[in-house]
Amino acid sequence: MWLYMCPDNRGLDDPRINTPVEDIARLGCEKALIFLAEKDHLNSVGKNYCEKLKKSEWKGSFELVENEKEENCFHLHNPDHDKALELKRKFVSFLKQE
Repeated sequence: MWLYMCPDNRGLDDPRINTPVEDIARLGCEKALIFLAEKDHLNSVGKNYCEKLKKSEWKGSFELVENEKEENCFHLHNPDHDKALELKRKFVSFLKQE
């Protein structure tokens, strides 16, 4: 989907997917929830983003949830799987600020 939406992208170095630390510091939210899947080809991108959050001057907090042994979009391929249901619960809880 990324290649279709952004055919002119510069791969994993594109600033739209590899956000500069200066831009992260200007995030307008106070909290972030980041989901990763262990076998996702973008796992390293997500972990890199978390490291940038830590190093930036952003004043918010974030939570990283990594799903072991799962691939990209696992929750869509099998929405009734325990891990998919937990992901949905976590996301709803985050939106409700619980």
